[in-house]
This record gives sequence, structure tokens and C-alpha cells, in this order.
Amino acid sequence: MNTLAGDLARALGDVAAMQQLYADDISWTLPATLGRIGGTTEGKDAVIKLNKISLAPYSKDAGFKVDIHHEFGDGEGSVARYTCRATVSATDEGYVNEYVLIVRGRDGKITEVVEYLDTLKVMHYEGLRTFLPRIPGVVVA
Repeated sequence: MNTLAGDLARALGDVAAMQQLYADDISWTLPATLGRIGGTTEGKDAVIKLNKISLAPYSKDAGFKVDIHHEFGDGEGSVARYTCRATVSATDEGYVNEYVLIVRGRDGKITEVVEYLDTLKVMHYEGLRTFLPRIPGVVVA
């Protein structure tokens, strides 16, 4: 069974494919602990910009490998839990993290994404430390 959440996970890394799934009034919420990209972003253009910023530290040549563990729901609401593997461009580190996407849809398009991931694990990657930890008072060693 394919769902909007699973389709989005499978499209990860390909912003053009991702944006084909979006309604004009999409919102995307990331954990606040991701610093400057955390919080809710509203509107298709703003979400596409967020996607480009979020994916920028990873090697486009190496691509993204997504292994979906669970996917369920329907056109109005779906969930996908998956592991993402990528390469951090700055250091050639292999990146591995688990994600959960909660997606709401309307007329076959995504209207809302709430994304969960281990944000502390993101900070453990040397090549991502300068990208994300811009939270006042938070120092990542």
C-alpha cells in the first residue's frame, strides 16, 4: 500500500518529486531543536525552500536511501516510519537516522507534514554541526 507519507519518504532528496506531492497551502513542522529550520513553515514556496536548505548538507551524488519500516493510512492521513541513509558532503560521513512523517492530505496532495527524528543524533555528525546548532545557549561539542 502506498500512502502520501510513504510517497514523500520515497521521494526524499528529489525536491522536484517532493514538490509534486504538495498542495499550495502545505505546512511542514520540524522539531524546534533543529535550530534555524525548526518550527512550522507554511506555503508551498516556503516549504520547497525549507526542503532545499534541509537537504543541502547531503551529497546529491551519493543520494538518499530510504528503508520504510511502517506505512499506513489513507489519503486524508498517513504515517511512515523509515530509516534514511545519506552522505554528509562536508566530511563524507555516512549519515543514518530514523524518521517518522505524519501527513495529512486533501485531493491527493499533501497539506500538512509533521516530521520527527532524533535531532541530537543529527548534531553528532561533524559535518552537520555548523549547519544546525544555532540555538541560543546550546553548544554542541
